Amino acid sequence: MADPKIDDNSDEMEHDLHQLEDHIADAEKKLEARKEEADDVDDVAGDWEGEQDRGDGDDPVGAQEAASETDTSAAAEGSGETRSAEDVHAEVESKMDEG
Repeated sequence: MADPKIDDNSDEMEHDLHQLEDHIADAEKKLEARKEEADDVDDVAGDWEGEQDRGDGDDPVGAQEAASETDTSAAAEGSGETRSAEDVHAEVESKMDEG
């Protein structure tokens, strides 16, 4: 004869197992729905993987004029040119004297 407590525990565990399986199935459905939504985003935005940014698009109106008005120190920084610490220090000192 089986112990009633063991039978109750077994029934409860089986019930919990079924609930867990249901939760897992729901989570998998939600995951698939999110994957489909993510695929839709690629359809809207287009597939840009493997494309290179050529950077040969049109400049905004006035971009050339604004570029010519920039100071030479900003242009030097953007060009990857290296400057010594003494040069930077001297430039900072001169700007502080001007201000």
